[in-house]
Amino acid sequence: MPLFIVKDEDFTGHPEAVVFSGSADLHVRKKRSPEVKYEIPCSDDETITVSELASCYRNILNKAASLKCADIAIPLLGEDSEALPKEDVLNTAVSEISAFLQNSDMLVYLKVRNPAALALPETIEKELYLSMHRQKTAEDNHSLPPVWPFIFIDGYDGYDDDDVPLLNSALTRKMNSGSKTFQERLLELIKEKNADEVTVYKNANIDRKLFSRIRCNKDYTPSKNTVLALAIALRLNLDETQDLLVRAGLALSPSITFDIIVSFFIENQIYDISKINIALFRETGQYLGERSARKSDSKKSETKETR
Repeated sequence: MPLFIVKDEDFTGHPEAVVFSGSADLHVRKKRSPEVKYEIPCSDDETITVSELASCYRNILNKAASLKCADIAIPLLGEDSEALPKEDVLNTAVSEISAFLQNSDMLVYLKVRNPAALALPETIEKELYLSMHRQKTAEDNHSLPPVWPFIFIDGYDGYDDDDVPLLNSALTRKMNSGSKTFQERLLELIKEKNADEVTVYKNANIDRKLFSRIRCNKDYTPSKNTVLALAIALRLNLDETQDLLVRAGLALSPSITFDIIVSFFIENQIYDISKINIALFRETGQYLGERSARKSDSKKSETKETR
């Protein structure tokens, strides 16, 4: 990966982006070079079938790869088709792009005109709606559970009659002995899960350069977005996710829509980051996954990534 869903009208493009427009035009823009247009065989949106849709994505991506493009922006093909279910249109795009990115470091933007129309499987839609409704009702009734950033203290699993002295003593020992950083715990989890690092960062929708920064810097402080993306890639449960967040000075909140959605997918053991990002982008305009900063925006991104 990474695959990022973006709103068409908000997408500004990049100097080396590849942009698909119309039904068969691939426009390649390179730095200090004129735009070159390539013809890509693709059926019209009005009559396109799922198999033709999949073939069109493959043709576009393979051509971009042959041109050694770093970035590509593709509109959601068939978005206006009345012959195809919205879920099939979206699933085909995500499936084909995700399969391609398993063997590529290309950055792909999927441009959509109407985020509200993005569809998930009916069972997920129903349960997600109920979960968000329950959280909203609890918030309205002032009965939300407290946000629980916590510290895991090795060898300490509760209070006794001398609660405060014990906590102070345990905390003092922990501060003196040190605790695993986010980076150390992440690498430990990767080993515990018998996971491959490349697979992890690809499944987390994170690019190689950003993961390398995390791996090489013991004191790296990631964004919440990055931590949650890695938690999904490692298929962590909610407790493990909270622990990883705490090590980066973060926590899930029961009153933030973004956090509620991610928590729902984790609690239901749905670790498909594409489905999670569809729900997140539709409801919040955000998604899981990050890329390393470009030279042109490195100062801005570094500030965000190291906060």
